Amino acid sequence: MRKSPFLLVILVVFAVLAIAQISDDEFRTLMQSNAANVTAIRDATDTAAAAPAANKLVDTFTKVAAYWKAKNAADAVTFSESARDAAKAIADGQGDKAANLMKLQQQCGGCHMAHRAGGRGNFTFK
Repeated sequence: MRKSPFLLVILVVFAVLAIAQISDDEFRTLMQSNAANVTAIRDATDTAAAAPAANKLVDTFTKVAAYWKAKNAADAVTFSESARDAAKAIADGQGDKAANLMKLQQQCGGCHMAHRAGGRGNFTFK
């Protein structure tokens, strides 16, 4: 009788983990959405105007960190979480928007150097 609840819990945990993982195609779509959000932040007249795009990046980089965790790429997880934190600072109006945007873009560049191969229009993941 005690085995049934235990098995149910195990099944639920595995189901949640399977749902939480994103595919390479979903990852690619997330990456492609970043340019528009970064541009919106850069062009925003103030922090309040930048908040919607910054919040989208917070969501994106949360998913990106989960993607890299599933692939056991610790450096990419760190890049993703640092980018997420910089986007969150922008969304929350903490610190200088330009400095936080620069930090975010540095994280993107570092991760791209370490984990992106191929050329424009034909990128792959290392």
